[in-house]
Amino acid sequence: MRQPRTPESPADVLNRDVNDRPSPVPGLADLVLVRGDEGGLALPADPGAALSVDTLADLARAAGAGEQDLRVLMDDGARQAALFGRLADALGRDVLVTPAGATVQPTPAAGGRTEAVPVNRASGAVVDWMLVQPAALRTGLPGWYDLAGGLVLHRGGLVTLPLPNGLEFADREGYVVRRTAAARLGASHPDLVTVALATRGGGFVLSTYRGRSGVHGADEVAAALSSIPLYGGDLRLWLRWPLDPAEQRLLDAQVRALAEATGATVWTPPVGAEAVLLRGCQDLAARDRSGQAVPWRPVRPPYVSGTSVFDTDLDGRLTPADGVTIASAGEVALMSMSQRREATMRDRYRELTAEPGSTLVDLTILEDGRLGLRHGDGSVLAAGTAQLRRLLEMSGWHGGDLMLLTPVPPECVDGLHEHLRVLEDELAVEVWTLTPGAVVSVQDGLPRAVDEQRLPACWQRAAGAGAAPVGSRWRDEDGWLVPLRQPATGPSLDAAVVAEPAAMAPETPGPLPPPSPRPPLAVSARGSRPHGVRWLTERPEVNAAPVRLWLSSPWPAQRVAVEGVPSANLYLVGHLAGGPLARTAPQRHLLYLRVEAGGAVDLGRVGTDLPADLRHQATEGTFLLPAGWLDLARLQQGYRVDETGQPHDPVDLPVHPLTLRCKGARHGADGLPNEVVFAPRGGRLWAVVPDRPDTTGPAADLLVLLARRPAVRDGHRLVRLQVAANRAVDVPASAAVLAGLTSVRSRLPELVADGVTMLLPSRYYDRTTVDQVLHAENGRWRHRAKGIALPLSSLIAPDRR
Repeated sequence: MRQPRTPESPADVLNRDVNDRPSPVPGLADLVLVRGDEGGLALPADPGAALSVDTLADLARAAGAGEQDLRVLMDDGARQAALFGRLADALGRDVLVTPAGATVQPTPAAGGRTEAVPVNRASGAVVDWMLVQPAALRTGLPGWYDLAGGLVLHRGGLVTLPLPNGLEFADREGYVVRRTAAARLGASHPDLVTVALATRGGGFVLSTYRGRSGVHGADEVAAALSSIPLYGGDLRLWLRWPLDPAEQRLLDAQVRALAEATGATVWTPPVGAEAVLLRGCQDLAARDRSGQAVPWRPVRPPYVSGTSVFDTDLDGRLTPADGVTIASAGEVALMSMSQRREATMRDRYRELTAEPGSTLVDLTILEDGRLGLRHGDGSVLAAGTAQLRRLLEMSGWHGGDLMLLTPVPPECVDGLHEHLRVLEDELAVEVWTLTPGAVVSVQDGLPRAVDEQRLPACWQRAAGAGAAPVGSRWRDEDGWLVPLRQPATGPSLDAAVVAEPAAMAPETPGPLPPPSPRPPLAVSARGSRPHGVRWLTERPEVNAAPVRLWLSSPWPAQRVAVEGVPSANLYLVGHLAGGPLARTAPQRHLLYLRVEAGGAVDLGRVGTDLPADLRHQATEGTFLLPAGWLDLARLQQGYRVDETGQPHDPVDLPVHPLTLRCKGARHGADGLPNEVVFAPRGGRLWAVVPDRPDTTGPAADLLVLLARRPAVRDGHRLVRLQVAANRAVDVPASAAVLAGLTSVRSRLPELVADGVTMLLPSRYYDRTTVDQVLHAENGRWRHRAKGIALPLSSLIAPDRR
């Protein structure tokens, strides 16, 4: 295979004439590329060799993009925006490219500089560089540089990012990540100003766009916030307290000085805790280092007294102290809305009843789509999971699925469903909403969705589109939401019929489609997306034409369509024939799918690199579906396999790309694949475990490891562990492995969001030694035992074998 040749210098090949070389922009790396002979990207010195994203990333790092943003000097760069987005992902930096239809033109500038300026080929007009952010961290916020008049210009002043009713002070190193966090933060109470600050050495870190970064005191921060009215108000700090007690004391003094300098009540997490961004409601919560919600701490100026208007709710968020305003009407268990709408809906809901197994709610939808609750002071804030759970329980909820009766504006659908998917996951329920334009009409005592002409409209579920997403317990039927097994005859059905098994169609075997012919093979194209399988060559032999394959799954097809195919590895194994596969996998399920060209690797052609557990499967007609290419596979049908290996009950599925759910890995940590990255070195680490052995809770399959002692947590013990090499999972490194595999569903994003850096899977509990045990007493960790040399399993689950 031809190897691409490295250019003389990635910053100096725009033009061979030394006088036309673009002058470097401080802090920005340049890489010169051209459109290759095969349509991909290539180096000017070797246009016949298309470059993969990995190779581009290596070249960019060699040019300095590992610590700087990257500018790509090539024509029509925006036509490759998707590829540059993946390159930005790999680098963790922004990439600047020319717009479509523009060419790079060297232009003389002041001071003897030569600027690389994008120029529209048709009009000759100067156009601005286009910012491509990392695909996984894309936002609508600006990049590090100001792009104006075709130039890349340094911004002036302190590095800041806008927050809803606030400001974030960022620095160069964490700019991309902090920008994403800033974009995810939703609006909170209008009287609460939010300021995000990094801390170091007991002070606040402020940086300039010119690269100066230093630790500053409260006076400098107050001066930087002078444009924001703070006197007499409330200032919430988005920060993480240091662990060192000396630094904590210094920082506490600075927080008190900031309150005095601004005249505002400054709210921080308790000393030793941190402010974290919650999923779904997109608000800040105070959490201790073990992830438990803790109260925010107010620091008032010396001359201010009285009771605060804010308090900490069950999710650890700052909300109005007078609580949420709720009501109920008929069988609508929970209502929280404006007083005018509440008065109107009380009469409409008076005769309304709920289907067994469902709970009716009518809440507020915020402008960005988040589900909201009205508070006593009239403000409407996004609903947190723990807060909503408590309100539902107070209203008599016992775990039923939720029907949201609130009309949904079209522009709010995406934001609402993003919030509701989190609520579905954390409350373990289905949440159904009206489609945009629909309202609730009470007919025969039940809620019916109707449109503006009073014709039947539809209900939809947050977890998926359509009247009955696969795996749901409910379906829309002519505007009514009915249980999935209920015959479609309207709202007057007897509930007893719903639960009667005899009402279901008899189970009969069904013939399978004939085996797909073996497809022609071809070596995967140069520059193909990474497939994500470590032991597989970069360009394996793949199907050159579409092929239909069968998979065996422990989950039924309806569940797979929603949650993905469970797999311990970052690949699936498909077969051309379904009948033989069914006979070898009784009491499981068959999945029938179509794989587009280039999505399946012929296992028989892989050679000796196969792992041991795959060698017996590498027979004629067996194909590997790598995680990185699963978007080329689409589910079509599913079958249940009985105890004799016979397929039954064919189910046609909505055609959408296949996903993979990490499950059943040999290390024992559910939600993580076998291919996690283990820390190569061992050492002594800390962990917090419950006082009572727990075989079902969070410590049952993995344990979060800490480098330093965490804050005290009542009802738990602190243990010091001797962890051997290659036993602890490196969470950030593992997340990086999966970063480009968009079809993989794992726990890693949540672990990274929660700040977990190291964890111990349950498989290694027996082989990990505890040498110290401390228990919580009067707000401090006190030693209970030293040098005990017991296995960790004896403290977490003594009955584990």
